[in-house]
Amino acid sequence: MSRRRQPTIYPPSAGELMDRANVRARDLLYEAPHRDGRAMLRAWGEVVEGASELWHQLPQRSDLPGSGRQVIDQLERSARTLHRSAGGAIDVDPTVREIGQLFTEAAVLINRSGVSDRRGPNRWTDAQLRDSFAARVNIMHTLYVASHAVSVGLAKTASEEQGDPRVRVHRVTAEELRHQVLGIEQITHSYIDGHYPQALVGRHREPTDDTRIPGAIASWDIHAQRALTREPTTHAMTRVAGAAFSASVHVHALWRAAVQTGHVHPRTLDNEISPALETMIEKWGEAHTYFQQLTTPHDSSPLALSKAGWELVDSMREVTATRRMPASVQDMSDRVNGESLVKSLHRFHATMSGVAGVFHEAARNAPLLVDARAANDIVRAAPEDNGPGTPPVQDATVAPRDVLHRRAIPLPRAIRGHAEEVGRQAAVASRAALRSTLAASDGVRDAKVLPVGRSRPEKSIPRLAAARTREQQGATPRSMNVAPLYQSR
Repeated sequence: MSRRRQPTIYPPSAGELMDRANVRARDLLYEAPHRDGRAMLRAWGEVVEGASELWHQLPQRSDLPGSGRQVIDQLERSARTLHRSAGGAIDVDPTVREIGQLFTEAAVLINRSGVSDRRGPNRWTDAQLRDSFAARVNIMHTLYVASHAVSVGLAKTASEEQGDPRVRVHRVTAEELRHQVLGIEQITHSYIDGHYPQALVGRHREPTDDTRIPGAIASWDIHAQRALTREPTTHAMTRVAGAAFSASVHVHALWRAAVQTGHVHPRTLDNEISPALETMIEKWGEAHTYFQQLTTPHDSSPLALSKAGWELVDSMREVTATRRMPASVQDMSDRVNGESLVKSLHRFHATMSGVAGVFHEAARNAPLLVDARAANDIVRAAPEDNGPGTPPVQDATVAPRDVLHRRAIPLPRAIRGHAEEVGRQAAVASRAALRSTLAASDGVRDAKVLPVGRSRPEKSIPRLAAARTREQQGATPRSMNVAPLYQSR
């Protein structure tokens, strides 16, 4: 029996769980044109139910029955009606369901804290009420984004129903369902209009824990390598690449904080670390996009891998973000010890190099199951990529029935080489970034420290700017600490 200590994951706060739900809603909107609108709608009720549970756990200025709860109750009634109209198929969108589960988990966390049992006429302070309102605005914004994603998915489904009589098997058309969802979208928007994102200023922020980043790196290392070697799936590959991409964006900001504290020389960052890190961000972003499109709707990966990836990004965002925007270099240097930060960054790059090697091996040899429709699109586009008039690769076909039903099929040999190349580029870029950090000693004291309140001008680099924009828009995991009543630590 193994005596190795099992990896542990820093427990998230209720605020971080709310932010994760918001990020998943943004991801869903990005992917909605390629999703089954009816499958998304079947899971919509779980999202609203989880949001309602969480909503009713939050304190409000008046605890009279019905006060301030009409909006969420109206959404619940609409969700029940839509669920009956969506059709009786068993397909349920996993991402929509995950959003509801995150809301429910946050509600359970608050309930276990016992804060709802408080009694007395003045049991809530103004700061707690501001934090609670910010949480409600965050919940409703998530519902707003998710409902828009469902309407986009239904628009695609409606187009398919209009073009193919064989799929018109439901009593209520997808177009009718889409109009009903647009009504829900307007309800959610009415609550956040004029409050988002201004209300987020009222969110509470816990002090930064210096031990969180190294613990998150170690945990993600174990779970990522375990998933890629024992249970390699396209879903696991997507999770690993997404966490690597998002964390690398934050790492770039943390290296600048290390310059501010005098532990890294500015020339080392500009000439060695930054170029290599920007390439690594780009390659992991490409890997995430590639394997995400190949993931089947019913594919899965270990839940521990997902939680470890969220924690990896959350631990860094705790340092690199404020309540509403990215933190300044001075703010970051004030939140974390410079020496421990540099050690954590070295550990991160060593971890990334190891995980990237396993990722490349999985892309090359793992028996991956992929979405037939996405694989077919890539196979058909391959001759065009090689130039006009190029004949298709021999046996580079996907069965039409598999494409029609979006079945999970083994990764075709025709695109295995492309998948392997994507993994190889991520691995090469990660190793190059590791080598570039060797010049940054954690004992450097002669580096030029900038005056307080000033930061070094950044070079305008399109690749890094695009990565930051994508991360800030929620294409990858992000969250911030909130809710003094609901912190799990």
